[in-house]
Amino acid sequence: MIKQFPKKICFVHYGIGWRDGINTVIESLAKEIQRKNPKVKIYFIGGEIKKPFLKKATYRVIPELLPKRTKLSKEEIQKKGERIAQELAEFTEGIEVVVIENPFLGGYHLPAMVGFSIFAKKYKPKGTKLFFRIHDFYKDSPLYLKEVEKIFSPSEIKGILNGEGAEGFLVVNRVLGEKLAKEGISKRKIFYLPNGVNEKFFNQPLKREEKDLIYQKLKIPKNAKFFLYPVRIVPRKNIEEAIFLTKVLREITKENYLLVVSGKIDENDPQSRAYYQNLKKFKAEESFPIIFTKKTLPLEREYDKKGKIKKFSIGDLYQLARAIVMTSQREGFGYPFIECWFSKKIVIGRRIEEVIKDFEKSGLKFWWLYRKFSLAGVEKQAEILQNKEEEKKIIEANLKVAKKVYEISKVTERFLEIVN
Repeated sequence: MIKQFPKKICFVHYGIGWRDGINTVIESLAKEIQRKNPKVKIYFIGGEIKKPFLKKATYRVIPELLPKRTKLSKEEIQKKGERIAQELAEFTEGIEVVVIENPFLGGYHLPAMVGFSIFAKKYKPKGTKLFFRIHDFYKDSPLYLKEVEKIFSPSEIKGILNGEGAEGFLVVNRVLGEKLAKEGISKRKIFYLPNGVNEKFFNQPLKREEKDLIYQKLKIPKNAKFFLYPVRIVPRKNIEEAIFLTKVLREITKENYLLVVSGKIDENDPQSRAYYQNLKKFKAEESFPIIFTKKTLPLEREYDKKGKIKKFSIGDLYQLARAIVMTSQREGFGYPFIECWFSKKIVIGRRIEEVIKDFEKSGLKFWWLYRKFSLAGVEKQAEILQNKEEEKKIIEANLKVAKKVYEISKVTERFLEIVN
């Protein structure tokens, strides 16, 4: 039972309404807070407002929060950081809780990283509690690390990261907490807050005609089953391995499996476009059944005035999939590893160590995932797909844990306990 709700909560991110993992986290948490107490006023601050999350919310823009790939001198970074800090102070006056999302991204947006630190130490309004929520850490990216170390000395970096003026650090997995502790941040200021999943989005029933319509829209043959890979089309998602995994499973099980990749091609990212073109060539050469939706599906269904589904959600695809695939080489969130259980579907593919270790500490089991793509690893997954009883046992056990630890209502309660 939540004893007290803050009157005003503000979330700060580089862009509000982007279709990325962090915006999914922000949206889910903000909506659940408002559902639990409609009197709480929610504020969003971003470099741009792409798509508003909530009707009853206040949106504010600080253009300097938008990342720009331009080289800046140390002096320019400091000036821009100071400006960001001042604008944040102006916009957050009178707000009880401020959550800054992913503040330590280094070379991705150095002025913002510096600005958030200045805001915490110098400009944070009186009576405001400030929390940094860590989804990624710049030291995990050689490129972003290099840019930081090129401009700032070790003592300056330590000063930026020390969290002076902030009430706490919210880490989405425990490994990130360990990394912050190594930077000298007090463990008493580090709070584990996993990403929450809204169960209702992944188990809403579909009528027979709705299922048929999705198959028709995606051009999936009626006699086929599909594996769903719910990711954006970028190289680190390692989609080619998902293709090989599906091919081998087709051969072992003699099932007519195909692969659906439900993420978008990032038009602003040359790597994304080039990667998609290479995958298309591979598909043509191998005559492999793979379907790209080429756009991100909404988290919630959208209905027309007659109550018919106008836009199907990602949860609808989860329900129709035979299994969920994850073969990414690096993940900060690992959403599919927890979302699948709410749709009562198993996940297959690669074990992403940092993410899986954290989930296992909460009680989820993933013993069938492989560390390295191999025939033996795929055969283990084929055995589960062919053994309905074993698969059901895994799903039921993991669903129980997912509801207890990762369902959005539980995560929201934990968040409100921390910020109070």
